[in-house]
Amino acid sequence: MLISITIFFLTTIAALYVLQDSMIFPSPATRGAVYQENGFRPVSIHTPDGESLASFYRPPETIQPTILVFHGNGDAAAYQQSKANQLAKSGFGVLLVEYRGYGGSSGVPSESGLYIDGMAAYDFVRQQSSQPIGLYAHSLGSGVAVLLATKRKIFALVLESPFDSLMAVAKRRFPWVPVSLLLKHKFQSDLLIGKIDVPILMIHGSDDRVIPIGHGKKLAEKAPFNTRFEEIAGAGHNNLQQFGSVDMAVEFFKSTE
Repeated sequence: MLISITIFFLTTIAALYVLQDSMIFPSPATRGAVYQENGFRPVSIHTPDGESLASFYRPPETIQPTILVFHGNGDAAAYQQSKANQLAKSGFGVLLVEYRGYGGSSGVPSESGLYIDGMAAYDFVRQQSSQPIGLYAHSLGSGVAVLLATKRKIFALVLESPFDSLMAVAKRRFPWVPVSLLLKHKFQSDLLIGKIDVPILMIHGSDDRVIPIGHGKKLAEKAPFNTRFEEIAGAGHNNLQQFGSVDMAVEFFKSTE
């Protein structure tokens, strides 16, 4: 009996290790729609390590900032149209950032790869405009945005459903697994957030079952003093927009630009 339990345990751990990439980066099977409304156009952003990111860009109106939008792990840039339209109607330039391996982009996603993608997206926008740049990220995208905010100059950061670290989320979900030994993509935002010196807005749903709100609160505890944490009662992980999160982000960006 003990041998059977041991074999089952080891087999399960091995499966989790092998399958972790597909669990963390379950990119949808889409090449994305072509944005034409509100001035959006598809752009191909080239990374220093040779990947091509199928993103969507709208230049800012006059001297308005541009907002880089980073989506979650099971999402795609092409699915951010509603959020993009709200930002665009407020006058902001918008870049819907796509990751390697997602939405028709080349490559295979990884933590280090997504960090490279974030910096390449920022550098693309900086080549188009000298106006300020802000970051707006959801879920997994929050890990990319936090790292980027420590590497490039931005004026504000908005995080929806953020985590303190993917390591902490995995440990909570699989308490019996030696996560610290097996996890390849740790996304430890909690070690980076304190280095950011611009205003931060964090928005989290009280009923989030994917990334429970406790993870967002722990990240906020390590954030600098100019961080605001907004708990939305009744909201989950993927429906924050229905509770006015984009309006909150627009107001925040306008108040800090």
